[in-house]
Amino acid sequence: MFRRTTPKIKDINAVSELRKIIIGGVEQWLLIRGENKNNPLLLLVHGGPGAAQIGFNRDYQQDLEKHFIVVNWDQRGAGLSYSKKIPTETMNIPQFLNDLNELTIYLKKEFQKEKIFLIGHSWGSILGMLAVNQYPEHYFHYFGVSQVVSMSKAEALSYDLLVKRANELNNEQAIKKLKEIGKPPWDNLKFDKVHQKYLEMLGGGISRDGKLVKDMAKKLLKSKEYTIFDVVKLVNGQLFSMKAMIDELREFDLKNKIQMVHIPITIIMGRHDLTVPPQPTQEFFNHLQAPSKEWVYFEQSAHSPNYEEQEKFTQIIIEKINNY
Repeated sequence: MFRRTTPKIKDINAVSELRKIIIGGVEQWLLIRGENKNNPLLLLVHGGPGAAQIGFNRDYQQDLEKHFIVVNWDQRGAGLSYSKKIPTETMNIPQFLNDLNELTIYLKKEFQKEKIFLIGHSWGSILGMLAVNQYPEHYFHYFGVSQVVSMSKAEALSYDLLVKRANELNNEQAIKKLKEIGKPPWDNLKFDKVHQKYLEMLGGGISRDGKLVKDMAKKLLKSKEYTIFDVVKLVNGQLFSMKAMIDELREFDLKNKIQMVHIPITIIMGRHDLTVPPQPTQEFFNHLQAPSKEWVYFEQSAHSPNYEEQEKFTQIIIEKINNY
């Protein structure tokens, strides 16, 4: 019998559970872990869309669990929260923002907290920035990791920089294949896959060394939080989410939506990220008004500084508690 579980944290004040709740009328899953329920809440908003992380994230967050109640959320249509019954028309940015707000209110009430800390990664950073802009009363601090401002601008710049990298490395196969798919936007997800393949191969993708995806895949296959059937759901959910949302995301630009936020923010970018090249985010950051704002480059990272330089990332998050 396959069953989902999460290893217990042995402390009288600890919390360690998988929890299914209804958010926005849809069953959605949370992984909630922390050594002490009196610690602050930290909510992680994953990328993608559809790149759910409950199935592998526990191994990467153990130090954070000592200082926070860490909440991983498999979003609508992703991972454990994927279902064929989810109406495609609900897969849109306003609905996800409503889901995030509903979840935040639920967590605050459940753990009797006034506010929470929020981390958004990649696609999740669009949601995160929108949430702290619209509902600042819920949040102490926002961390935008590989912060996306405009997906279409990121894709266009990513393609140009990748072609440049391929030429610098004299990688004839990459040059040929990238020339074949042409510049984005693409109307075929196969072209996105070609682009992603060479991002990984040339060091600007999910990780700089290309090892992170394999490491995550190994953790998924050994996961206690996911069954083997859930790994299939993860794959199906990624395809479903991306197909449903790609057009809307390509039209969206944070610069047109937000000029000011009312809570402190920290933007964390990988120096070698060719998936979301930092330049457009830097321009947005420079013009953004906030009570305090901090820009941090992770010098050894590409698109996943939170995993690639895990110790540095964890330390930055933990240090912020002392300010509150």
